[in-house]
Amino acid sequence: LSSMGIVKGHNDGTFAPNAPITRAEFAAIAARFDDKNTDTSSKFTDIASHWAKNEIGIAANKGWINGYPDDTFRPNQYITRAEAMTLVNRVLNRLPENSSDLLDSMIKWPDNSDASAWYYLAVQEATNSHAYSDKSKDDKYEKWTTIRETRDWTELEK
Repeated sequence: LSSMGIVKGHNDGTFAPNAPITRAEFAAIAARFDDKNTDTSSKFTDIASHWAKNEIGIAANKGWINGYPDDTFRPNQYITRAEAMTLVNRVLNRLPENSSDLLDSMIKWPDNSDASAWYYLAVQEATNSHAYSDKSKDDKYEKWTTIRETRDWTELEK
C-alpha cells in the first residue's frame, strides 16, 4: 500500500505504527483507493487549510464519510471504531438499508442494541459474516440471506 501511495508516513520520516489514527488520515487512505475521482469540493468548514482537504473532499463526494451537523469534519479527531466500520462498509458497498435486512441469528452486542443508533447497521455489518442478495438490481442495499460460520482466521497465518 505504501508503494501505491495509499498509506504514507509523516513528513519527519516516521510512520508511527502504534499511534491512533485521525478521521483525516483514515479518510485519506480510503480516498487514495479511488484514483479516478477528482471532485475535491467539500461543504466542511474546518478543512480549508488541512493537509488532507482534497482526500476528505473525495471521500465525502463518494458518500463514504459524513461530517457533523455543524458542517465540520473534525479532521484531527481520532476516528471511532463505529466511524471506521461505517467508512469501510461504504467503500466496500456493504450496506443493509435497515434492521429488517439483517437476520435474527446474527451476533448481537449488548452495547449495540439500539437499532436507531447511527452506527447500529455498520457494527452489525462489520461483525457478522454473512451471505446476502441485492434487494433489487438498481439498489445499493443488501439483504442478508444466511449467517456464515465464524472463520478461524489463524488458519490464514500458516
